[in-house]
Amino acid sequence: MSALSHLECSKCGSIYDADTPQQLCRCGGPLLARYELQAASQTFTREQLAARENSLWRYEELLPVRDPARRVSLHESMSPLVPLRAFGSEIGVPNLLLKDDGALPTGSFKARGAAVGISRARELGIT
Repeated sequence: MSALSHLECSKCGSIYDADTPQQLCRCGGPLLARYELQAASQTFTREQLAARENSLWRYEELLPVRDPARRVSLHESMSPLVPLRAFGSEIGVPNLLLKDDGALPTGSFKARGAAVGISRARELGIT
């Protein structure tokens, strides 16, 4: 279950209800989702995370969708981490890894954001 608490303006710090559709603060600043991390820590443990499905929804406590029935999937899953040993050594990061979201069914990292955004819009009644 999502630990979404409220929305907070990144410019002025104003607080907004997370369940009212909105995009910007009155001051024009973007609104950021804020979470009850203490509450999330009760169910978001290493053990529970390891036992969950291999999709972005395994991180449900830290995503803004409260109702699992409203979730949309673009078949996004766990994308591979590819070692870049030679390049990593060149730049002083010998264990450099690249997250290859091109391996996702859509071929793009945008699939995750789109799935969450569409799911949240459905939850808020936006069609």
